[in-house]
Amino acid sequence: MAAAWLLTVLAWAGILAGIFLSLSRKLSGHMAAAGGGVLFGIAAFWLIPEMKALAGWPSLGAAAVACVALATLDRLLVHTGHSPRQGVVVPLLLATAVHSFVDGWSVRALGTQPLTELAVPVGLALHKIPEGAALGWVARHLPSSPWTAALVCFAVESVTLAGACIEPKADRSGITAFGPWWTAGVLAIISGSFIFLAIHAIVPEWKRPSIVLAFLASLFAMALVSMLRLIG
Repeated sequence: MAAAWLLTVLAWAGILAGIFLSLSRKLSGHMAAAGGGVLFGIAAFWLIPEMKALAGWPSLGAAAVACVALATLDRLLVHTGHSPRQGVVVPLLLATAVHSFVDGWSVRALGTQPLTELAVPVGLALHKIPEGAALGWVARHLPSSPWTAALVCFAVESVTLAGACIEPKADRSGITAFGPWWTAGVLAIISGSFIFLAIHAIVPEWKRPSIVLAFLASLFAMALVSMLRLIG
């Protein structure tokens, strides 16, 4: 739970920065790209091979479905082209709550595995601050007071803790009922969400060389760690 609390607090800090400090877009973009590289590397070099070992190559289809589902949700709920006063705020909060729940579940589910115990919180943390800042920036433009907006955003990001709390009991029940297929399915959802976050971080900024470099550098670092892990 410590990692889930850390992610939540970082998101809260991002919200405050978005509302009161206007966190630098340049800084947040590079943070998100670096986090995307870490998460993509975790999915590619750790989770997908483990899924294949548990359930074979068809499990990759489940990861692809999870990625597409999150991308569709993000597209439908967030990228509507409306201003905060035109009804996009509630869908944005709902989409963020879904993402936060998956973040909490992921950091708890992978918290007992070597290397991912550190890498997953780092990758997600690099996303949480820009995510919180974006949420805070939107909330700042609402007619309500900044403190009211901040409290609502805090509540949404706190769903991370709910995901972390639910995961252990749900995981035990799932393994009892479905065996290794449950683990493969959970890993598919997590890896799909990580790939979505990586794409979400890099695609809109692909014309900025420094953003792409931050993504590739962190991805290369994860590939190197993975190779050292196999050699060791």
